[in-house]
Amino acid sequence: MRPAFSATRPSPSGREKGRRKGGGADQLLTDQVLSLRSRLHDALALGLAKSDGHGTKKWQSTDAGIQSHVLKAAVPFVGCLSNELLKLAPIKESISDILVALEGILKTKNVSVLIQAADVSLKLVSSIGNSIRQYPTEEMASLLSSQLSAEQPRIAVPCAAALTCILNSLVPARTSAQADIWVAHAVASAISAIQKYNCDVHPLNYLTEMISLLRSILWIWPSSRYPVWSNRNLMAKLTRYCLSAEITVAAKILKLYAALALCGDGALVLLSSEELIAKIGVLMGKSHPTFARIEALKLCQVLLRSSRGFDQLMTSHYLPIVEGIIDAMSEIEEKSLVTEGCRTALLALRYSGNHHRCFWSHSIDEVLYKILAGNCSSEHQTHQMLCHGDLFNKNFKDIMNPYVWDILGYLAVHCNKEYLPVRRRQHSSLQALISCACSLATDLPQKNSSMKFSREDQEPALRAVLMMLLSPSQYIFSEASSKFLEVVLPLGDKYMNILMSSLESNVTRNLTASFDCVKIMTSLMNLACLLIVQSNHSLNERNVIRVLSTVIMECLHDRLYTTRSNIASHLEFCFDGGSCCYINEEWEGENVILFYGLMVLYNLLRRVDFVCIHCTKNLDAGIVCHDCREYYSEGFFRVLEHALCQNLSPGPKCYIAHILSLFGPCGFPSKLGAKMRSALCDSELVDVELLLAEGESLSAHAAILSARCPKLLPSEKSLVHDGKMTDEWSRRSLYHVRMSDRVDSHALKKVLEYVYTGFVTVDADIVKPVKTLAKYCYLKSLQEMLQKEQPRWNSNCPKYDLTAAVESAQDSFSDIILESQSKDKMDCLRSSCELSTPHVHGHKIVLIMNSDYLRALFRSGMHESFSEAIKVPVGWQALDKLVKWFYSGELPRIAPDCRWKNMSSEEQLSHLKAYAELSSLAEFWFLEGVKEESLDVVTSCLNSSTNASVEFISFAANLGQWELVEATIGSVAHLYPRLRDSGQLERLDEDVLNMLRTEYVRYSQHRGGRN
Repeated sequence: MRPAFSATRPSPSGREKGRRKGGGADQLLTDQVLSLRSRLHDALALGLAKSDGHGTKKWQSTDAGIQSHVLKAAVPFVGCLSNELLKLAPIKESISDILVALEGILKTKNVSVLIQAADVSLKLVSSIGNSIRQYPTEEMASLLSSQLSAEQPRIAVPCAAALTCILNSLVPARTSAQADIWVAHAVASAISAIQKYNCDVHPLNYLTEMISLLRSILWIWPSSRYPVWSNRNLMAKLTRYCLSAEITVAAKILKLYAALALCGDGALVLLSSEELIAKIGVLMGKSHPTFARIEALKLCQVLLRSSRGFDQLMTSHYLPIVEGIIDAMSEIEEKSLVTEGCRTALLALRYSGNHHRCFWSHSIDEVLYKILAGNCSSEHQTHQMLCHGDLFNKNFKDIMNPYVWDILGYLAVHCNKEYLPVRRRQHSSLQALISCACSLATDLPQKNSSMKFSREDQEPALRAVLMMLLSPSQYIFSEASSKFLEVVLPLGDKYMNILMSSLESNVTRNLTASFDCVKIMTSLMNLACLLIVQSNHSLNERNVIRVLSTVIMECLHDRLYTTRSNIASHLEFCFDGGSCCYINEEWEGENVILFYGLMVLYNLLRRVDFVCIHCTKNLDAGIVCHDCREYYSEGFFRVLEHALCQNLSPGPKCYIAHILSLFGPCGFPSKLGAKMRSALCDSELVDVELLLAEGESLSAHAAILSARCPKLLPSEKSLVHDGKMTDEWSRRSLYHVRMSDRVDSHALKKVLEYVYTGFVTVDADIVKPVKTLAKYCYLKSLQEMLQKEQPRWNSNCPKYDLTAAVESAQDSFSDIILESQSKDKMDCLRSSCELSTPHVHGHKIVLIMNSDYLRALFRSGMHESFSEAIKVPVGWQALDKLVKWFYSGELPRIAPDCRWKNMSSEEQLSHLKAYAELSSLAEFWFLEGVKEESLDVVTSCLNSSTNASVEFISFAANLGQWELVEATIGSVAHLYPRLRDSGQLERLDEDVLNMLRTEYVRYSQHRGGRN
């Protein structure tokens, strides 16, 4: 055996000498590398041995001296590694041996050896970088995580840093049961270390390395986020460190927050801290280092993904955030800062609000102009090139950022007249941007330019042009219209027909061929632009409608599909992959082809006035004559009506509703609205009489009008003052409301129908008076449809509900209280009510539910019908959900998010029981749809790993809710042996137990068949 610390260098083996004489990468094995490798392997031979007949190696020495010797020999070898050397087989073999040795040495109890091993582990994983993916590292990661709780910072710190390196190179994570175990241990250790950190005892890197490790885990493992954001003590300490510690620590905490905010629930926890939000704005400022500003911007990006995050972040804190974004975008020499500034601006500008005014006041158009202009020689030259679309030199790809066009589009589509100080000078930045976008937008060759741009270049610019043409700002619309027409003017109508031919050839090709989705999308976008700016066109409407119908039908059947991020790679933000508890809220929806197809169809149809598009008969209004309406009520338009009731994004839904409104039907159908239709003609419990000219009158219900159309009522004060108790039913006398002589009775009936149901058909001969009355009543959605206005970008589809009646309830509307019969009996408020409090106003129950049971109760003279309070045989949680169903037509759902998954079995069972009670009550009270919705909610939340399932089976069975029992049994059947052995099934009766056994047999047979 060689002496442990021999300095004699052995001669390279003949085999390795032969390699060195060869060409290529083997020449990298220099004498120095070979010497270090030979010394390493001599040391490894003292403790490394094959443990089985397959050549698997294992570390066997527990001698501290040998362990230390091996670690010392590994340090210089690891230090000489390069990217080229890492590709060589001998080097890979040596690295594998070092990893095996470390796996054994990290198990020692010797502190000095552990300090060495932790340092070597860090040096190794840092040196080989992403090449670590080639080696099995789970065992080593598990051992490193076990050392995080060591009292010695000299052990814990390098172990944390080594784990961080491993994690950062393993994205996406290799999920396994072993990985989940050591990750959970690492999270707990890091949390503990951060909480107990004391600057007088621990070095600063003890805190920063634990923060970095925790951030890396949160980024990859969604399940690890809940223990962090639900730990109030930890979150308070992190906030304190972020507010008071030095800038490097604050930046690391911001990175941790960004990973934490990938959980939608975690983001809301962060946004609840006013101090933290203010700190983010401060750290964006130009007085701070670039790295800190970038982390603050990245955190903002994650927080701004959802509308709730946007509201909390930008409502009262937009000024410092906007200033920070503008400052970052203005740092032209700092490319990474400009990029993150643009990304943040893009997310902040998706929604309308006062922050848009702030962006304009900080000359956002000039900032965008400078980003495009880059380092051009002179302002005059830059302007000329931009205005003519000729800023296409060799550096153009580096200068142009597609974010510029997306930002410009959002600025335009949300630009109110007061936001934009109209540029009256001859050459403005905004004019140049508009001109350049219009030049890029089409497939036409540019004047004086031989450059041909890719679709990825053109799509953002084309989208910006389309959004500018939808801008409420007349200045932006006029500029974009004129510039866009200048570009396409040389071809006239020929360009529109070229686009139509391209679209038709793509759509009507053989079904076995694949669609060119990008070409279809760009053709639709160009057609939309042309239809908006040109009132006259040469298209054959019937042929175009046929092609568009095909496109939309293919989209609705998921046979024609693409997302924006598939074309525009700049939208693929790196944080999207690890999101949890987050809903994508893109207004356009995921399938942009569907969105643009609907937009083109709407803009085509709304231009076709006075001539029926089917038989070409002259019309007074509308787009089809009475004789042809039935033709359009079948087929494609039936599909659109069906799609309007589906779970589509708001943008496509709005365009579908506006398309259908051209044929008469206006609004958004809903189950609750359909139930309310009978109340419109029902005189029972009416308490408002609308008096019209010539003695005609219409009856209504004050509670419904107050929730859906308060403009039809006199002041609330007046209503309360005039109300009087008149009979044993606790009803009030009729309120008489005299309408203006100009109000048309037919129009008022249509408006009332829309108010009660959310949906109405308006014939062509009555459009004008209904439109006038809708404007007076502030029914904006109905007004816009009747005026054939373009749907406002990012507008929400009006949701039919009566929650406003609950939120604004007054004594004049309160008649009956529902009380839970459970132990937690609740009193109900009669004024200033909140929806979370179980209370219901009697006449509304009858009307909204249309319940046969309650109607019989009130008419039969039963004792309960004369009571102010009706006892309901459910617990408080079920009653609360029932009340919300009364007013919205939908049962509140349980989101199977981090909160739900981390609830105790008792908490989960408490929530699930409420739906079983409602399912039972639905049978007793004839509540249409409640049983089905309860089953749907329970099915979506059942978790096969939770103990709550067995308890819920028993509870639902006792209530006779066998559909719920069967659904729950189906989710836990595969766990039958484990549940049986643990004794959890003893509480089930024999019938239910037989159902579970049968389902398990079926599951086993199905699994065997698949195998």
